[in-house]
Amino acid sequence: MRGFTGIPPPQDEMNRRHLSARRPVLAIAFVIALLFLCFGGCGNDEEKLADTEQPMDGDSVHHATEPALFDAVIAGNLNEIKKIIDDGADVNVKDALDRTPLHIAAFYGRIRTISLLVASGADVNARDRTAMPPLHAAVISGGRTTVRLLLDKQADLQARNTGDQTALHLAAATGQPKLTRFLIERGADPQGKDRDGRTPLYYARKNHHPQTTAALEQAIRKTAPGAAAR
Repeated sequence: MRGFTGIPPPQDEMNRRHLSARRPVLAIAFVIALLFLCFGGCGNDEEKLADTEQPMDGDSVHHATEPALFDAVIAGNLNEIKKIIDDGADVNVKDALDRTPLHIAAFYGRIRTISLLVASGADVNARDRTAMPPLHAAVISGGRTTVRLLLDKQADLQARNTGDQTALHLAAATGQPKLTRFLIERGADPQGKDRDGRTPLYYARKNHHPQTTAALEQAIRKTAPGAAAR
């Protein structure tokens, strides 16, 4: 994922604190990604401990004004999450940016936490202040396993943020060819347009992601009139 413009890459560069959007075309998505920078670290699709999902670097950030459930999700403490929910906590509680615990779990790629939250009534399509659902958070952090799980839990593949960008727009903009192909296989429209009339292919090209560009071009060719006959 090279030549990034506007949206932080999904893995090692997510910890950079002084990113800026050089173009307005990805301003909305850039804000979306910044909503998660305060947590530090990136998604992680595998649990490392039996009852506690591996904490990420930067998880020591405290949220004194937020419910205990957020702290437990950030820490990946499954036992504590269960206890808090059993004690009557609102699983869809929102923080100051309208994120739910599921948004945070999705960004961190906490597979078992996601399953627990959804089984406990978490809204898989909850929206934050920028209209981003948990699915978009998972895409931004590069968690393909997390994305698959959320879709299997009935996440809306066509959900759009305030910039009318879908999960596929974000995958294309961050240069994730495998995730791009996966989303298309699940039904994402490779020619869908955002608020500015721009497609995922536009963002893949703009940000110089050749593999993602090739994946989108191939998908578009397959859907072109007469493609089945060729």
